[in-house]
Amino acid sequence: MANIHDVHGNVPAIKKNYKRLLGLGEGVAADEFIMEFEGDSDIRFLVQSTQLPALAREVIESYGPFGVQFNQQGRYKNAQDIPITIKETVKGHAYRFLRDLVANKRYITIKLTAAGESYLDGNRHTAVRLEDCWLELEGVDLSVEDGASLVRPSGTIHANWCSWCDSDSGSMGLSGNI
Repeated sequence: MANIHDVHGNVPAIKKNYKRLLGLGEGVAADEFIMEFEGDSDIRFLVQSTQLPALAREVIESYGPFGVQFNQQGRYKNAQDIPITIKETVKGHAYRFLRDLVANKRYITIKLTAAGESYLDGNRHTAVRLEDCWLELEGVDLSVEDGASLVRPSGTIHANWCSWCDSDSGSMGLSGNI
């Protein structure tokens, strides 16, 4: 005899929650995204991995009598550091682009959105515009023993402002169509 009392199955409740989950729509897959760099559309197809920027405020700590601690939300973190990996081509598209950014001390605008088979242009709730950015690149290993791997330079996007397309003003030129 079982030792757990008052247990019963509730398959109708499980089905109801399943239907609610389906009602929210198709799930977004991590490999379905578009990242564009203002002024260079070739790099769009070479981006292999990146991140949506963090949403955060700085933490302000204060203490009261008897050491009681209270934390509150502080300044909005508008500047972000976002990792990125780009696939290089034999013709050197990625390094041409990156050398130009660094040598000419260029700041660029980057647009990123989650997209997919059902929403090829992305949607405004997962679209972000990264403004006044510059990129830095880590060193890339080359090896005669590694004949099965592609060269994928990785580095960091330093963005000074992140504008989410569904909450920013229309005057910024944002749209769901990235």
